Amino acid sequence: MQVITDCLVLMIEEYDIDNVRTDNTVYVLYDQKDEHYIIRGKRNDTKNIKGCGFSFNCTNIKSLEYFISFIMCKKNLWSFTLYNYDNLPYRSENITYDYLSDNASTEYEISGYDKLIYNKKDLVKNLKMLKNVFNNYN
Repeated sequence: MQVITDCLVLMIEEYDIDNVRTDNTVYVLYDQKDEHYIIRGKRNDTKNIKGCGFSFNCTNIKSLEYFISFIMCKKNLWSFTLYNYDNLPYRSENITYDYLSDNASTEYEISGYDKLIYNKKDLVKNLKMLKNVFNNYN
């Protein structure tokens, strides 16, 4: 299986301040070949409810920002971790939430900001970075 080298992946976690736990985890990356954003996420399990996983693609930043800010409560705290994966499957449909979650380690971590107040402008800047920062040697 062919792999992609050096691809930025942004993990966004929603921290539920009322229940003192992570409520939602979303991974976002940009597929340079197919020119769309890839969204892989999962609502975390609770005592009574198993979390729901989801997998979507998106072609424009406005829809991407709207989707993320819709599924994550703006009143909760948000954490951002930027990873550099050097082992992603070449075809984006083969990149799963479980794969991204299982490989999210400090080995691939570039930067992280924990428990921030929602800021639309910063969210959009972070999402744009995924598209605009890349390498040409895949």
